[in-house]
Amino acid sequence: MKADKRPILLVFGTSADPIHAGHISLVVGAVRALQTRGEQVAEVMLMPVFRHHNLQDTVKRSLPLTFAHRFDLSQLAAEEIKRNLEQPELNVSVSRLEEKLAQKSNRPNFTSETLTSLRQQTDPGQKIAFLIGVDSFSGDEPNFGQWFEWDRLLETTMLVISPRQGFEPNFGYLQFLEDQGADLVYLDELSIPEISSREIRARLETGETPEALAAEDLISPESAAYIRAHDLIQVWNTLDSQQPQSVVIEETMQTDDLETRIGKLLFQKKLTLSLAESCTGGLIGHRLTNVPGSSEYFMGGIVSYAYSAKVNLLGVSWDTLKQHGAVSAEVVREMALGARRAFNTDIGLAVSCIAGPGGATPSKPVGTSWCGISFGELDRQYHFLLEGNRLQVKEQLAQKALETLLNLLEEIA
Repeated sequence: MKADKRPILLVFGTSADPIHAGHISLVVGAVRALQTRGEQVAEVMLMPVFRHHNLQDTVKRSLPLTFAHRFDLSQLAAEEIKRNLEQPELNVSVSRLEEKLAQKSNRPNFTSETLTSLRQQTDPGQKIAFLIGVDSFSGDEPNFGQWFEWDRLLETTMLVISPRQGFEPNFGYLQFLEDQGADLVYLDELSIPEISSREIRARLETGETPEALAAEDLISPESAAYIRAHDLIQVWNTLDSQQPQSVVIEETMQTDDLETRIGKLLFQKKLTLSLAESCTGGLIGHRLTNVPGSSEYFMGGIVSYAYSAKVNLLGVSWDTLKQHGAVSAEVVREMALGARRAFNTDIGLAVSCIAGPGGATPSKPVGTSWCGISFGELDRQYHFLLEGNRLQVKEQLAQKALETLLNLLEEIA
């Protein structure tokens, strides 16, 4: 850990759907562990999310409780955290920042954007620390590396990493982050009860009372009373009656067509996909969304036909376009990366081609096509020379791109 001894503002992001005893124990334990390590924790801030980017989880996608309910539950949790800490001088607050940012941008917020905005509003004499689970730093390819502008987040925020049952940190990756200048600490001494918000909702939906869960110390009596008073069980029941999309996907993915095989692999591997299409004009996205349940893994696509769209929507460099042209390995590489950033997905796939009849040059005849795939540290481009009229070239490129994606997914099995 860096020798930065500024007072800490500890931020805990939560769906608050609902907040439970595990969350309370985590925050209280993290504060005490930091203090034991010599850190001065000046404030704890609960940050209920406004809308989720993690669209793989149907519950998180929908967030049936209004932000007002989740904010109120967070306030009850803040009061309980303050009581448990028994440190009157330590402020425990709940922030509406996610709500304000999302209403301004009309889309979910990325963590780096939220914390950058918080940094701008916070006394520079105070250090912002973000409490995050070790599951984001486990495995051979930790998913923290897929976060939008993760490197920007490290510039403004200390990472306070908490243990989680079933997950071990990738210490090599943590060392890599520290080598990049990250200020981080792994609180391996914490012992947090394994309690799931989803499990709490399920038990309430099957007839158990909020008071019974409070008696088991899963939620606080105050939260139980709030759930009862506002009939939140009925809200959760309504959502979960619409839930079994995962089952539908498994049942519908029985045929051997290309799009279905891709969808099944993405679903099984819990990967998400986004597209950046140029000459195909949305054809690849059209084919992928012909599979029922594809919203579980296909987040969306951008049709960036003009140079300006590639630059403004995908972040492709003007210099790259001028030097190499739109139909090039270099441009599809930046398009694929741009799609991943735009949709916060695991995989970005991009295509560009000269469909004809115009636009060809001696070095790039009609049918010249490129496909780019970005996945983790993997960065590949594929060249095809296709034949036929304009429509045939577009259809062939869509087919080639999907075949290439399928081969890659099978390769990483």
